[in-house]
Amino acid sequence: MEQYSRALKDLLHAVSERPAARLGRDEDTWSDEDEHRDQSDALDQTNILCTETDVTLPSDLACTSGSFETERVWPGAGAGPRSRVPVEQVHWEMIQIYEKLQMRAAELSERERELERREKLLLRHQSTVTRLLNTEGGVLNRVNALQQEHEQELEKLRAALREKNRENRRIKSSFDSIKDLNETMKRQLTELSEQNTRLEVQSQRVHARLENLQQYSVSHRGRENISLKSHDSKPSNQDKAPPPRKAIRSCSSVPAVKLLSYLMDWMLDGPPLTSDEPNTERQCDPCEVPHPSLQERCAKVLPVLLERFQQAEASRHLPLLRFIYRALTQLEHDAQHLPLTSTLRRLGDEVTHKSPPLFRSSCPHTRFLSSVLVLKTLSQADVLAQALDVLHGVVGEDKGRGLFLKYKALSIILSLLRTGSPGLLAPSLDVLLQMSADSRHLPDFLEACSTDQFFRCSVVLLRNPRVDLAVAEKLSVLLQKLSCI
Repeated sequence: MEQYSRALKDLLHAVSERPAARLGRDEDTWSDEDEHRDQSDALDQTNILCTETDVTLPSDLACTSGSFETERVWPGAGAGPRSRVPVEQVHWEMIQIYEKLQMRAAELSERERELERREKLLLRHQSTVTRLLNTEGGVLNRVNALQQEHEQELEKLRAALREKNRENRRIKSSFDSIKDLNETMKRQLTELSEQNTRLEVQSQRVHARLENLQQYSVSHRGRENISLKSHDSKPSNQDKAPPPRKAIRSCSSVPAVKLLSYLMDWMLDGPPLTSDEPNTERQCDPCEVPHPSLQERCAKVLPVLLERFQQAEASRHLPLLRFIYRALTQLEHDAQHLPLTSTLRRLGDEVTHKSPPLFRSSCPHTRFLSSVLVLKTLSQADVLAQALDVLHGVVGEDKGRGLFLKYKALSIILSLLRTGSPGLLAPSLDVLLQMSADSRHLPDFLEACSTDQFFRCSVVLLRNPRVDLAVAEKLSVLLQKLSCI
């Protein structure tokens, strides 16, 4: 701008001195030419300066030097007005150039402000990017730390899983070995049971043969004694040998005599056998001694029955078992005489370990009563499971179902279910399912099960969270049959 202003000043100076140059042109032409040359040089410099500012100058300025030369050739008075037109035109063009330059300067200042705004925005973006890069570095470090921690946890879990797998393999191998051992023991048990069955059959045959030989020996001795008495009328010293046998028989018949005395007292102290003697007189007799109750008599006679049962023959087992079962049933209704634990334990052991075992008896009635008495008196799980197995086989027949209802064995099964023993739940329900099979005794059995005691026991079993699914299914089958009544 300073160069442009200086060029304009030179141009204005040259134009203002132009009339004076014309008046003194004749006196000093050479000085005029020098002046015009200086003005041309100034104009050339002005043209160069304007070109540097990228602005196009008026076209008349290029011919200014030529006009001066023309004036030198044709001087005259009319040159003044003609020289004003280029000056005004130049002035007007200069004003336009000045306005354009102002507009250009305004645009440049606006562009400068825009560039400054962009620079600020760029700096802001750069700071944001820097912060994001720093944040990204922190996030990457955190992610790497989390990945390392995750890898460590995975390694720990893999190690724990490998340990669990090894433990599971050890347990599985132990289970397989136990399973193989169990299968071997089952086979051995089957072989032993078969051998035991064969030995029992052989022992029964030997026992029957021994009884036959004893009977033959007794009959043969009787015949010999009769023949000896017919030949010898006088008694000899040998005839006095039997008294020791009588003593032995009398010693062996002590429980029978004691039992007979108890039963006679029972019958005599009981109600009158005839209707001639009224019962009211006996009740009102003040001198009469009070008689013991039925439970007291049962508690007194039960040990004697047990002793007699130990010495009784196989043919006398069933009546004694029936009497013992009735006595136990009466004692269950009296809490005062229940603690006969030793007697009950001896009774269960006698029923279980008697030779031959009553579980193997050919009579279903004997097998039923022996299994029921074991369930009432003993508490060993294996013995109870064996008794339930025998009972399940007995009630599989129609006669066994009748005995189950006759002796009211449902209460015994319910007492086993209430104990909640896992090994006894399934066999007990198997017995009840066997009783619920289609037979003529089914309505009576369903009626016996339609009690509050049975339903309470069922509710307790179903509410037990540890009950087996098979047990629940069996119980649901029973309840479904009860719902069809």
